[in-house]
Amino acid sequence: MSAVREFASVSISDNSNQIQINSNDSNFSVVPGSVIFIAGDRPRLVTSGDTTNRTLTLAIAYSGNDIVEKSATLIPLGQNSALLDAITSLTQAQNGLAEAYGEGPGTVGEISFSMIVDPPQTATQWPTWTQVQGDITEVLPEPATRWPAFSEVTGTIDKEQLPEAVRQDKKSLATSPPIRLIQSLNHILNDYPTIKKVDARPTESPNNKRLIRFDDVRTEVHIALTDRWFTIPTTISSRAFPIFYRGLILRFNNSAAYTGNIKMRVYPMGTGGSGLPNNPSLADHQWHEYETTVTDLYKIGEFNSQYFEGIIEYIELDTGWHQFDVNQSDVGSLNAKFDVAFGTFRSPFRTFYQKVDGYWYSEDMTPSVPNQIGPSWAQDAQNPRVFTVTDAEDGNDALRFFDDSFDDFEFELVIIAEYLSNTLALTVSNRDPNKMYYAGSGRFITDERIFFKRAGTRVTGAITVESIKMRIPHYG
Repeated sequence: MSAVREFASVSISDNSNQIQINSNDSNFSVVPGSVIFIAGDRPRLVTSGDTTNRTLTLAIAYSGNDIVEKSATLIPLGQNSALLDAITSLTQAQNGLAEAYGEGPGTVGEISFSMIVDPPQTATQWPTWTQVQGDITEVLPEPATRWPAFSEVTGTIDKEQLPEAVRQDKKSLATSPPIRLIQSLNHILNDYPTIKKVDARPTESPNNKRLIRFDDVRTEVHIALTDRWFTIPTTISSRAFPIFYRGLILRFNNSAAYTGNIKMRVYPMGTGGSGLPNNPSLADHQWHEYETTVTDLYKIGEFNSQYFEGIIEYIELDTGWHQFDVNQSDVGSLNAKFDVAFGTFRSPFRTFYQKVDGYWYSEDMTPSVPNQIGPSWAQDAQNPRVFTVTDAEDGNDALRFFDDSFDDFEFELVIIAEYLSNTLALTVSNRDPNKMYYAGSGRFITDERIFFKRAGTRVTGAITVESIKMRIPHYG
């Protein structure tokens, strides 16, 4: 048996008294009093070993950082004394035999058989700790055999031995400096919210967690409160705009024709400046301020059989001025009122909301009944915003929401596709970026006819129209 044993790799966890031998070394019985030295750690007392499981048992559970795959040395410190005792016992037995046969020192006498077969106990087995070291409680100070009191370790302060100035200043009796508590890194990191990108508004309870959700589809940011979500407002302001559809006019009362200067801020949506006084040449989907002079003008919105489509934000005459920011049919400051040249009169006013991106968005304009539903399309009876399409393969087999008068308006669409078999076109031109290739949600901007149909091949799917909003830039 080797006096010292080397182990290439051992491991032990905090608060455990089992050392695991990772290598294939055989682990025989441990000499009581053996001490193991693990690289980087103080020596530990070993009481026993398990050859089958390749473990060593410590007398006291290990405390400290986990030790993983470190080299170790097992040294039987109690072995030397045991061997000396055994040698002494053997020597005594040999001397007894020699004396019995006249070959040893001392007086020759008789020896019993028991003197040979009953040698000292330490000569026939590994001695115990007490046999080797003696009773440790007899040689150690009494406080060392138990958990000492604080005063036994540190002593007490005799105030009478302190200088007079110190005894008078109680602040100087502090035994330790103040401790500055610093939060652990894990605790600090837990104070930061969890940020995540989503494509749907959160509905679950945040359960008092720190969460932030970014919705790029709806351009919304949601912050978790203790038990609900708060959506950061993205609306700066709101107001009403009159949308002049084809045939809508502003007629001066009693056909009182106006002659003089006229100034207007307008936003054409498809026909440029046609239909405005003197039919100016204006670009679509842009704000314009223009001035002109008219003679015998008795209506605004139609000029020389041309009809204006878009927004008139304000009108300034020599006799009056008016800004269209509230829903009203009579415009007293201009002595005029809204009317129609043909068709049925309907209110042109819609509320718009200005967002931080610089655009004005109308309220949701999704009609409860679409203008056209193709033969392969069906509208859900319970939720009119949900539509299904089955094997639509004809280019005209489509879902259309508005009539021709809205074809050139710019809209924002928020669409959710539950499933799609193939690509779905969202506008009549069947061009990117207004196409959906996969299931999911998306935000689309278009200034052409909204026309859901197959894109190239037949399509089957289910979609939800979350919102359709008119979009116009800010005129500032």
